[in-house]
Amino acid sequence: MSSMSPRHGQAPVSERSKPAPRPVRRPQFYRYRPVPPVGFDDEGYPVEDSAVQNHPQAVLLSYFMSVLGPRYAGRGFVTVDAALLYRKGDRKAVLAPDLLVAFDTMYGGERSYRLWERPVPALVLEVLSSSTSDNDLVDKLYTYSTLGIDEYWLYDPSGKLMRPVLKGHRLRHGRYEPLRPNAAGHLASGVLGLELRLLEDRGWAGLPGDRTLRFFDPATGEFLRSQDEAEAGRQEAEARRQQAEAGRQQAEADLRQAQADLRRMEARAAAAEAALQAARQSGNPPAG
Repeated sequence: MSSMSPRHGQAPVSERSKPAPRPVRRPQFYRYRPVPPVGFDDEGYPVEDSAVQNHPQAVLLSYFMSVLGPRYAGRGFVTVDAALLYRKGDRKAVLAPDLLVAFDTMYGGERSYRLWERPVPALVLEVLSSSTSDNDLVDKLYTYSTLGIDEYWLYDPSGKLMRPVLKGHRLRHGRYEPLRPNAAGHLASGVLGLELRLLEDRGWAGLPGDRTLRFFDPATGEFLRSQDEAEAGRQEAEARRQQAEAGRQQAEADLRQAQADLRRMEARAAAAEAALQAARQSGNPPAG
């Protein structure tokens, strides 16, 4: 027997090296665990705490609000990182989705969304982090489905907490079913009428080269851009226009120079031809 063979009753090295599977726990309603100091409204419900977003997440949430807020203004409620209060009188029955979209209600700058006063949201999205991923993948998924929210989206910007890094779920018979890519190979939200796509940032959000999440409108064939992104795109287009104009002007100048050189060459050739004709008529043709 080879000296490398496992001892009797001992698992092979390859099996022993496999990580233990994560324990499966029973999902439960998410209960708010605030990070002091906590902000409260006039009735004592929490609306915000001291949890600080990292810069990429803050930029991403700003993008969500800047493109979806105006898009659904006047016909929907769009907010980011606001308290979703889902049980009247229970001050721990609170969620804070990174993105919340509801219809048949209006946004008036509120810091919280009271489910007993407003329609059930149509969509929520959570951006995963190492400190929240377990709740996002288990308790919040269960809670949002039980509340009847049509779509639940998860995005892992780190690429380390979930595979694939973008997942969408649609409510069917009280349970979430994973969304499948459409014919174009992208995940689409039926609630928003938009596709959610990952693309290289290209510096739009101040994070050059990073992968980021963006909304794509299949009706227009364009990505939704925030005001800053639109301005950056305008400046980029203007720079390209100016560069093209400079190239056009240089080409025209080169053409004019070439035409002038051609006219001088034609003038010299005409002068030489005239001199040759004159010499022939005088009977003294030029030597050679």
